[in-house]
Amino acid sequence: MKTVKIRTFATGIAACILLMTACKKEGPAGPAGANGTNGLIAVNTDGFIRGNVSGTRQDGTPFNEAFDYQNYWSTPSATLDSNNIASYDFNIGRSVDIFGTNSASITINTTSKTASSGTISLNSFSFTKSLGTNQLFAFSLTSNASSTITGLVYNTTSGLYTGNFSFTLTGLQNSTGNTATVNGSFEATVTQMHYMMLHNGGAAL
Repeated sequence: MKTVKIRTFATGIAACILLMTACKKEGPAGPAGANGTNGLIAVNTDGFIRGNVSGTRQDGTPFNEAFDYQNYWSTPSATLDSNNIASYDFNIGRSVDIFGTNSASITINTTSKTASSGTISLNSFSFTKSLGTNQLFAFSLTSNASSTITGLVYNTTSGLYTGNFSFTLTGLQNSTGNTATVNGSFEATVTQMHYMMLHNGGAAL
């Protein structure tokens, strides 16, 4: 008898739960929440490194592709640093995305801040392009390349720095294994780096 009462009680509770669930209705949607804050790493654009990369792919197919890199993250647009009174380095890097799959980084060394000529180094360079379904062309620098450069213009008032470049890469310097060229121009607003020097044998700050 006691077992029958317990079963009856349990059956009643289950029936109530099913009834409450069947009668449940959703209310109207609430108002939209406030917009979230921007990501921690902001994308900046100032100037560019742009041009053409050309050569022959590993399968023998010639290529001539344009690139235009403008973005940079959490760093100055470009920097100017002095090695000594007769050696200055301008550093500029640009990319399409933060992962650096399409990017370029250059350093220009001159004997004075306003010199119109110097030596330019291509520190890194990569370019990718889809060739269709499940096919990708990926070009990258495998070792640094250097070249002379002329026509440099640095405005010490505005900080604007401009110039044109041309690199001839050997097969060992790029991922195709064949000779390639990277030609283009750059423009950036330079931030000059200043350091304090402790004299009388002190260390540089």
